[in-house]
Amino acid sequence: MTVAPVHPSQFRLARVQVVNWGTFHGHHDIPIARTGFLITGASGSGKSTLIDAISTVLMPGGSVRFNAAAQESVSGSGRNFVSYIRGAWRREADADTDSLTASYLRTGATWSGVALTYGTGDGAAPVTLVKLMHLRRAANANSDVSHLHLILDSDLDLTDLEPFAARGIDTRGIRKRWPDATVNPGYAPFARAFRAKLGISSEGAQRLLHRTLSAKSLSSLDQLLRDYMLDEPDTFAMADRATTQFRDLREAHRIVVDARQQVETLDPLVGLADARCRGLRQQCELQEENDHLDAVHAKITIDLLRDKVDEARAQTGLLQTAVDKTAAEADRAAERTLDLRVRLETADGGRLSTLRLQRDAAEADLNRIIQSRSKFDTLLESWDAQAPASAEDFVHLQAQIETELRELDATAGTRRDDVYGVVRTLGSLRSDHRQLLADRKMLAARRSNLDPALLRVRELVCAATGLSEDVLHFAGELIEVRSEYADWTGPIERVLGGFARTLLVPDEHYSRVAAAVDEEHLGARLVYRRVRTLSGRPATPATREDSLVRKLELRPGPLVEWLRHHLAERFDYACVATYDELRSVPRGVTLAGQVRHGGDRYEKDDRHRIGDRSRWVLGFDNEAKLSDLRRRITRVESEIAGLQHRQELLEQAEATIQHRRRAAETIRETTWAEIDVIAAEAMVDSIVERIAGWMQRNTEYASLTTELARAESEEKAARTAHAAATAGLERHRDDLLQMQTRLVEAEEYADFSVPEEAGARIRARFDAAARRLTVENIDRLLHTVGRSITNELREVLTRITDAERRITAILTAYLAEWESRRAEMRSDAEYIDDALTVLAQLRNDNLPAHEDEFFRLLNEQSTRNIGELARAIRRAPGEIRSRIEPVNESLRRSPFDTDRVLRIDVKDRRSPAASDFLADLQRIVSGSFSEEDRTAAEQRFGQMEAILERLDSGEPADRRWRQLMLDTRMHVGFVGVEVDSEGADVNFHDSSSGLSGGQAQKLVFFCLAAALRYQLAASGEDLPRYGTVILDEAFDRADPAYTRRALDVFTRFGFHMVLATPLKLLQTLDDYIDGVAAVGITDKKYSHLALLPIRSNEKDSRG
Repeated sequence: MTVAPVHPSQFRLARVQVVNWGTFHGHHDIPIARTGFLITGASGSGKSTLIDAISTVLMPGGSVRFNAAAQESVSGSGRNFVSYIRGAWRREADADTDSLTASYLRTGATWSGVALTYGTGDGAAPVTLVKLMHLRRAANANSDVSHLHLILDSDLDLTDLEPFAARGIDTRGIRKRWPDATVNPGYAPFARAFRAKLGISSEGAQRLLHRTLSAKSLSSLDQLLRDYMLDEPDTFAMADRATTQFRDLREAHRIVVDARQQVETLDPLVGLADARCRGLRQQCELQEENDHLDAVHAKITIDLLRDKVDEARAQTGLLQTAVDKTAAEADRAAERTLDLRVRLETADGGRLSTLRLQRDAAEADLNRIIQSRSKFDTLLESWDAQAPASAEDFVHLQAQIETELRELDATAGTRRDDVYGVVRTLGSLRSDHRQLLADRKMLAARRSNLDPALLRVRELVCAATGLSEDVLHFAGELIEVRSEYADWTGPIERVLGGFARTLLVPDEHYSRVAAAVDEEHLGARLVYRRVRTLSGRPATPATREDSLVRKLELRPGPLVEWLRHHLAERFDYACVATYDELRSVPRGVTLAGQVRHGGDRYEKDDRHRIGDRSRWVLGFDNEAKLSDLRRRITRVESEIAGLQHRQELLEQAEATIQHRRRAAETIRETTWAEIDVIAAEAMVDSIVERIAGWMQRNTEYASLTTELARAESEEKAARTAHAAATAGLERHRDDLLQMQTRLVEAEEYADFSVPEEAGARIRARFDAAARRLTVENIDRLLHTVGRSITNELREVLTRITDAERRITAILTAYLAEWESRRAEMRSDAEYIDDALTVLAQLRNDNLPAHEDEFFRLLNEQSTRNIGELARAIRRAPGEIRSRIEPVNESLRRSPFDTDRVLRIDVKDRRSPAASDFLADLQRIVSGSFSEEDRTAAEQRFGQMEAILERLDSGEPADRRWRQLMLDTRMHVGFVGVEVDSEGADVNFHDSSSGLSGGQAQKLVFFCLAAALRYQLAASGEDLPRYGTVILDEAFDRADPAYTRRALDVFTRFGFHMVLATPLKLLQTLDDYIDGVAAVGITDKKYSHLALLPIRSNEKDSRG
């Protein structure tokens, strides 16, 4: 067996110490053999715990991968600083939290420490690296761990640090005790110092050593170079930076879009404002015309009347002359008629005059009796009686009517009661109707079912506090009986009526509301409740199956959970049909409304009927209440109409009775002589016969009679002429008086001042209304012109109202979308100028400025971020070749096979998707972003947004795509090329495909060892100054041949191997190690060590 040479100048791990690390409780010390060392033990005994202890010294806390070998196949190990410091040894279920919790060996204040001592074989002083950690009592977060790092140029027992770490890390004390030590709380300066001391060339070499821990699963050249050799490319950071900065660009674009949307929303206001302005101007002009119409009408009327009055005064004298002339002619005719009458009357001693007087008296009596008989017969019609033909019939008729009158008097009381009853009922219904109409008007103006007095109190409180009514609800506004349980609404109202009228005040508004309630006079009784909706409230109590709570619907909102809990806690009342069932429940309510509140307390409030919807206050809105109110109004109106008809019938019947009574009174007071027409006619006929006989006996009378008739005719004509002249004069004087009166009235109106332009417009309206203005048509034209002004004013007001309605609608929609503008305007047409100012600012300032900022950011980010990312992806293959070249230099110094060396070639293998991605990036950065190209730039923004949103997505598919696009290590492939001594390429290995298992392992580990030597050896040197390489779970599933080949590679390159693997490989590893640490565990929680040297003295002496 060939023993690997020990390189005396090389730093190799010589000693590992841990204190309170994982299941290694207390102090444990492991000397590490210089030739090679094995850590072995059963699964779960603590092998990886020791490897993690080494890693925690050699890697920063944010980069260390605990249990790295296991993480190759399992995502996350669940191990961290806290679990190791506390000594987590198992996880168990917590019944209280229904979760898994860790069991710890160390639960109080704890310190932990790891010390790694490195030595050379040439007698130089060893170097000890120490990491101290401390965790306070009850602290269980990684951020609670205190750290301190030491470097000493000597060996050190870790237990010497206990006095300085057990109660908290005493940095000052440590520096005083070891003044030559390098002491750093932070890891970065500690790492720089130990890398310099141990010959670890760079931070990259430090990371590669740590990654080598999990190299057990290496199977291909691609895997080695991508996962172990090459760091994660900067493209990920560039993409993160681009997506982060794109948020500013997206915000700038959002602001631009927002400004454009504001402009589009407000733009119609320009036309509407112009229409409103024109309308207001026309309204002002028309109102001015309307105000001065009477004054202009008066001025026109005065001009017309003055001419007419002058003309009428001139005609008055002519008309008076005509009256005087006709009066004289009438007087002369009257004198001649009088003379003839005197001569006629004195003939035969005046006998004819006497007879004529008697005839006239008899005719007058006849006419009076005829009229009385006609009235008498009309009165009889109301009694359906026959007119009497004789005095006997008349007496019989009076007796019959007297009897019927007594019967009517007997029923008078009953009739009066009927009328009074209808009137009283009608008055009550009309009062109810007025109240119902008032209730309907009040309910239509709001949505709440609550009493108006309570709503006024809320308005007062909101005005005093500045709060909106939307945040102060009465409980009843948030509760509604579900429709399928509508029959239970009345009983539920009885139970919840008081609570429904309670104002619910969220906790954050309580102090303001309480102060306002205290300061204001509310004018009503208010009950309010402070509502705390913070988390941590107990779970909502369970309710009975028949609970009224289960029949309720709650309005969604911030108070719903509190309300659900409160109702379940306070109002879990059973809904039962009868009193018998009520006795069997602790709390409940019957359909009839009887409530049992608990114990022996019962209540039934029948001050109002249980189905009286006007008293109900629950409900999200009052539509049901309004519908019921409308039905009640319709019913009452129907009842009123019916009673009005009955009242009319009763009044008609009573009027008929009273008419008959009045007729009966007249009939009773009438005598037969007053209606005996036959007797009166006989008297007239007798006198007429006597006159006729007298005239036959006197011939002179005929000629006098003829002359008298002619004279009377002439007198009548003269008097008619005089009456006509007098009437004409009177009419003329009346017309003149009317014109003078109109003139005075017009002069009163004409005193008002009329603006010149308004007067001109009004006169033009009068001129357009008629071809000629006259006294007769001027008043009619006043109504015509006034009506036209009114109609035009109405049309203008309609246009103004329509414009203001549309303005208000636009402002309402605008302020609903952009609430921050509420400080500048309101959703009212009066704020149109403020809105136009905002629109002008958006057009002239805000929008251009936001667009300039957006395009500046777009140009900057597309050029810088996207361009930088595209360039990085394009340059990646070349950069990777540059990174691989030093490895090739290292490979050329060691033969891969007999007279052959190995070279790694980098081949472009960018996938089509990655090529498309790169092309998309190129399209984004290509072209100009000049002012005239902004449309194309916005399209480019859309492409940029699509790519960056996908890069920033958390969706698994998008994350995989992101990895493939940005991990430029995946854009290349690696080919191993065997080169002979002549420099010719003689064999090619495309990654490890086509190789046997052994060949592939040799290829991969040969390259890994070369990479490590390149990172750790000085320029041009074959031997690395730092030699220890640690492999966790190394070769646990490999055959012996593979294991030896891999270890031969590392030893050939001069590395010191520390392996953690099962004991079964001991025989295979015998040639590569000088010592073994066997790890065991007691009670599954306390790990312990046993050191097993395996080389004989003879072998040692040869080594």
